Formats: sequence, structure tokens, C-alpha cells
Amino acid sequence: MKKRVLFAAFALMLALQGCASAETKSAAGSKPKWINDPYAVCTAEEMCAVGKGITLNRAKADARGGLAKVFEARIKSSFETTLKQDNDDVSSTARDYVSEQSDVILQAVEIKETYEAPSEIFALAVLNKPVAARITKQDIDDLDQKMLALLKEDTPAAAVRLEKLYEERRGLNQRYIVLTGKPAMEEVTYDQVYGNKKARIGKRHIFLTVQGKANPSFDQAVRSVLKKNGYTFANSETADTPRVIISLQAEEQYANIKGFVKYAYHFTMKAPDKKGQMIDVLAATFEETGRNQNQAFSNALEALKAYIKENILNLNF
Repeated sequence: MKKRVLFAAFALMLALQGCASAETKSAAGSKPKWINDPYAVCTAEEMCAVGKGITLNRAKADARGGLAKVFEARIKSSFETTLKQDNDDVSSTARDYVSEQSDVILQAVEIKETYEAPSEIFALAVLNKPVAARITKQDIDDLDQKMLALLKEDTPAAAVRLEKLYEERRGLNQRYIVLTGKPAMEEVTYDQVYGNKKARIGKRHIFLTVQGKANPSFDQAVRSVLKKNGYTFANSETADTPRVIISLQAEEQYANIKGFVKYAYHFTMKAPDKKGQMIDVLAATFEETGRNQNQAFSNALEALKAYIKENILNLNF
């Protein structure tokens, strides 16, 4: 009798396991509809993309990456439409901001659904367009304030900087159009930006000289940054072409890494103030290392160019 009871219990357990196994296979075989049609669960205020991977993290990353590509493609398509409607030539600079800003917008992305299949995992990434639009509008408003301030500046460097910010804003505006269907009205117009640049570029004509003995590359490096920021150069000093003096002093230092040398490069830029007195308008020291002096000097020039570019708006000539 006991044997029969035990056999019946064992048979019942096998039957239950079989049912459970059948249910698991059935569930695994019926994938959610959003895997093939993400917009089946997305609203009109959302942008969606599906990703997959062998782990949950990979699936999420693939979904976010896919959504970024979709978003970027729509912005580029918006650029194409703008070109045809306005018969305008949108610069490559503005286009470059599309890719850069696509990463920023992903902070408004969330993983809404996940599904684990036998061999891979799926994830649904969702971009909330109203939230992304608010983030974008804040960035645009910030640029507008900076541009209004630069428009009041009377230097070629400010004019060049204004143009760059305007191109950045155009890229952001295309993103805003994709998210909302309408552009953000401009505080500073195209005509103002490029009219300002035309009036400023070439207005600051300077006579640039190097104090002491210096590598010709030093003079070329400084001129290249100033030229990119709207300065032009005279062959002699006059009342309209103030003298600007630059110098670079190298000081060898102890290098604690075998096979390398280290130098401190002391840079100064002098220009006349409002009273005509020569004063330091820029001054900095760059400590650079290299396998030899030439390499250290080359590194110093790159640091110098970055420093001048960063402080270009502080120049009073």
C-alpha cells in the first residue's frame, strides 16, 4: 500500500513538473509586441528604440545607442528640410553639434521595458520629448544670454566667439524642432552675427614682435591663434597699429623620470594700456616634459595656444 502511495505521489510530481516546463516554454515563445513594434507601447510624446544583448546591461546600452542614432538621424533630416525651405547654407560647424548634443539628450532617456528570452535579453529605451525639450530650451536660453553679451563687445575675438555660439545654437535649435515641431525664436539674428563679424574683423591691426631669441615656431603659434580670432598684423608700429610684445623663456627643471627632460616655459604678452604704457596683458608658466627638449617645447606650444584661446576675450588691444 505504501509503495502505491509513493508511486502515485512520484507520478503526480512528474506531471506537475511537465506542466511547469510547458508553461515556461509557452511564455518564452510569446515575445512582447514592443520587441518588433516599439511604438505599440509608446505615446506621441515619446521616442522609442529596442536594443538587445546577452546581458541586461548590454541590452540597455544597445537600446540607448539605438535611440541616439534615431534621434540624430531625425535632426539631420531636419537640417535637410531647413536647407530646402530657406535656401540657406548651414555650416558644417552647426552640423557637428548634432552628434555632440545627442549624447547630452540621453539624460532624458529611461528603460521602460525589458524581456529575457532563452538566448538574449531585450530592452526598450524611451525618450520623453517634453523633458528633453525643456533641457534643450535651457541650453538655448543660456547661449542667447552669452551671445547678447558678446554682441556688445568691441573686439574681433568676441565677434569670432559670437559666430561659434550662433552655429552651436543652430544645432541646438534643430534638436528643439525635432522635439517640439517648432523653432526657438532667436534673440540674436544671423544678420547681427555676421554683420558684427564683418565690422570687427580686421579692426584690430597690431604690430607683433618677439622679445629675445626664440624659436620661430613660437611666433607662428601665437599669430595663428590671434589670426583665428580676428586679429591682423602690420609690418610696422603706428598710432593705429599698437606694438604687442611676446616672449617665452625656457627654464630646465629636474625630471624624476629616466629618459625624459622637463622645462618650465614662462610666457608673457605685453601691450599698451589706455595711457600708452606697456603692461602685461597675459602671463603664464607651462611645465612640460618630453624625451628631449624639442618634444617638451612642442608640448608647451600646444598648451600656450590653448591658454591664449581661453583668455582671448581678456585682451584689450
